[in-house]
Amino acid sequence: MIVTNEKQKKAIVNALLDEYSRKILDSTINEAKSIIEIIREQDIPMTSAYRRVKLLMDNKLVKVERSMLTEDGKRYYLYLSSIKNASIKYDECKLIVEITPNIKELPEDKLLRSFTNIQQEMR
Repeated sequence: MIVTNEKQKKAIVNALLDEYSRKILDSTINEAKSIIEIIREQDIPMTSAYRRVKLLMDNKLVKVERSMLTEDGKRYYLYLSSIKNASIKYDECKLIVEITPNIKELPEDKLLRSFTNIQQEMR
């Protein structure tokens, strides 16, 4: 998917150039994680992690997949990257940003796709 919104292009480029933002995106591509899990896994300072996650959320590059409760009733969130991959190209004074959205496939979608593939193979 080619990104046409200039503000969104800038947000994606800035996030990929920033080491901590990139680490957060990398960490949350395959599974949703809490900020504490991201901090421990990626060795990011706590303040920087919270600040970057907020910035990524504001720019719709990270989304809350679900909220959880601790045993003592405190709420925390699990974050998931909104993009699976991105490519940036500068061609004749034009910045071209292409992304693949990070969409989790539902089990029923996998089943339908498998069934469709089997049908096509039988033809």
